[in-house]
Amino acid sequence: MFTNKCKIYFNDHFMQSYMFDGDLLKNIFKMDGFLKDVVINVRDVREGHIEIEVPVKDNVMRVGGIMNGGAIMSISDAIGGLSMMTYGDVVNQVTVSLNTDFIKPVKYGPARFICSVEKKGKTLGYSKIEVFDSNNELCAASSGVYFLYH
Repeated sequence: MFTNKCKIYFNDHFMQSYMFDGDLLKNIFKMDGFLKDVVINVRDVREGHIEIEVPVKDNVMRVGGIMNGGAIMSISDAIGGLSMMTYGDVVNQVTVSLNTDFIKPVKYGPARFICSVEKKGKTLGYSKIEVFDSNNELCAASSGVYFLYH
């Protein structure tokens, strides 16, 4: 598994350098007030790429027995931005825009989220995120733009 050093800041003060790997990715999800209850299984982390699985459980479901679209977008946005931090010079990022196309409902899990960085510039990064169900059918596709902090 790819690992890369990244710096973590809190209130603009340097805290510590970490290896950006699957464990750090899980910890970032746990520290996030909105995503802390989302269970993720990390399949792959390397420079410019993140792949995770999310069990389709009650906390991400909506009426009708399908995965909630807001949950899909939130998780896609999170890994889209975090994929920028797999580069050692990016210490944080914020979303500029996220566009999502819902192709079909996620009924069967785990849902697999695959993110690839399309381009990383000095201040902006662009990512593509695809979401597949357990039958490996494409269910959603997102493109994100992120402001990068160095």
